[in-house]
Amino acid sequence: MKGRGFRCRRSRKAVLLLPLSLLLLQAVLAAAGCGRVPRIIVLSDPLTAEERLALGVAYERNGEFDLAIREYEKVLRKDETFFQARVNLGNVWLAKKEYGKARAEYRKALSVRPGDPEATNNLAWAAILSGEAREDAAARMEAVLSRQENRTATLFDTNGVLRMHMGQPAVAEESFAEAERLCLEEG
Repeated sequence: MKGRGFRCRRSRKAVLLLPLSLLLLQAVLAAAGCGRVPRIIVLSDPLTAEERLALGVAYERNGEFDLAIREYEKVLRKDETFFQARVNLGNVWLAKKEYGKARAEYRKALSVRPGDPEATNNLAWAAILSGEAREDAAARMEAVLSRQENRTATLFDTNGVLRMHMGQPAVAEESFAEAERLCLEEG
């Protein structure tokens, strides 16, 4: 009989130690990182390209250029031909004085919309500020200004500044005079 009672006590200890062992194992696994609650991963972006563009514009207006760049790049991952995202990204690079990156974005925008006045104007400013590729910018500006619908004071003024930086004061003066005439016409 002694043997039987001894066995019962032993099995009672085993029964008591089992939950304690499981609790200890669970604590060790949790400490090791195995007991974490799984995270939910969103595989698709809930925002549209237009919403991301608007978010980028808001960041840009607040001077938060790195956040604006992130948003414009997200737009372009959704649609690499999104013209306004390319131009806006170029504008942010221009504001950060990253002229090569700005020019690259404006050129990509112009590959989507060849001869676009906004992208051409901004490309000219990148050339003016960087001192690089001014001849290319001038040729593009002349092509844009050759179309009647693009003959605006802003474009003539940019062309004048570009031509001054290229050492062409006579052509610059003509552009400035046309810009002034158009401003006076508009009132």
